[in-house]
Amino acid sequence: MFIERALDEITKKNKVVVGFDLGSVYSQISYCRADQSMPDTLSLVMGEEQYNIPTRLCRKTQEGAPVWLIGRDALKAAEDGQGILIENLLQLVRENTPVQIGEEAFEAGYLLEIYLRKTLAILSAYAGTDAIGAIAVTLEEMDPVLMDAVRTAAGHVCAARTEIYFLSHEDCFFQYIIHQPSEMWIHDVLLYDYGKDGIKSHMLQINRKTSPAACFMETAQFPQMRIPDAAGGLELEKETFYRNLDAALLAILKKQCGDRVVTSIFLLGDYFSREWCRDSLKYMCRNRRVFQGNNLFSKGACYGARERLYPSTLSTSYVYLSPDKLRANIGMECDRGQEAVYLPILNAGTSWYDAKKELDVMLVRNNTIALTITPVDGSRTRVAQISLEGLPVRGNKTNRIGLRFYMEDPGAVHIEIRDKGFGEIYPSTGKIWKECLPLEAIT
Repeated sequence: MFIERALDEITKKNKVVVGFDLGSVYSQISYCRADQSMPDTLSLVMGEEQYNIPTRLCRKTQEGAPVWLIGRDALKAAEDGQGILIENLLQLVRENTPVQIGEEAFEAGYLLEIYLRKTLAILSAYAGTDAIGAIAVTLEEMDPVLMDAVRTAAGHVCAARTEIYFLSHEDCFFQYIIHQPSEMWIHDVLLYDYGKDGIKSHMLQINRKTSPAACFMETAQFPQMRIPDAAGGLELEKETFYRNLDAALLAILKKQCGDRVVTSIFLLGDYFSREWCRDSLKYMCRNRRVFQGNNLFSKGACYGARERLYPSTLSTSYVYLSPDKLRANIGMECDRGQEAVYLPILNAGTSWYDAKKELDVMLVRNNTIALTITPVDGSRTRVAQISLEGLPVRGNKTNRIGLRFYMEDPGAVHIEIRDKGFGEIYPSTGKIWKECLPLEAIT
């Protein structure tokens, strides 16, 4: 037994967790092992920080056989006229639009599977795909259709025991920050994500007066910071444009940082440059630490995957509460022998798309289920009663029911209750009860 347990621990430490930032334009992969201090990000060129893998495919014929290419290889093959470039992959998946190449039509889900398989094959040079214990996928938008397609495709690509999770960009930012040295997030932390549509900001705030510490995020969009494809043809026009852009960013900074203490600022995206945001950078660096890069989301997803597989004290000490997350613990009091115990069902901080639980319980006293609801904001615990009309309770521990908790959107917890009977002695009546618990009622 001791040897088996030791071997299991060694196997767990050798497992790789992956953060997969699946974007509409490009994707990134970060990875680490259980005992690794920080994730590495997969680079397309050894020794360089070329993390972006274009989210593109191309099908070309090579030596008489069709070959699928992804990323930069796909772009080059299409540019050389060797195949048809497939762009907007995630949009194709959302809309379930097939792609016609010659006489063949390819389902969007199949193309997504090819892209995932090829990108993870690049990772296998560093860590075999059989060694992947968990993959946390982060998306620009947590679209249920896209998430289902990714889950299905990853299930075909990965080993059976590989767990697939989803994290929003905000979740990834939270995970990344709490895994950094504490002096970087003593007070608020600000992130600017600069994309083709402008800047999106995330301000992370932590309320350390609660237990666990409740973390919140303010998000804002600044489309006025969008940089056109050609920012003026003449040098003088460019200079004026970027000077105005610097002034606009400085105004945003002063508004967001003016009345609060910000410890660190993170700048994501290739649009940030010291060549144009001179005054803004001077303001950022006043009593603050400033970092620039573009792989924070994939690293944050990797930290999140590791917390799922190998939870640390950070998981119990800090909880991120977004509008998409439960802000209360949901459980029930159960009898275990002569002792009453609390059975957790859904935990505060769980994203609605991950909020799932199935369990069987025995009814003993009556045909009512009592759910204990404990908000994490310090407000009082209360009990929600669900009555199962038409179900007689025998009192001899032969009333077995199945409970299924799930969420279809951020607004409510759904509960499906099924009479499962008790073998041949008391067959199931086939009755099913459905309840909906609005989130407003439990926060």
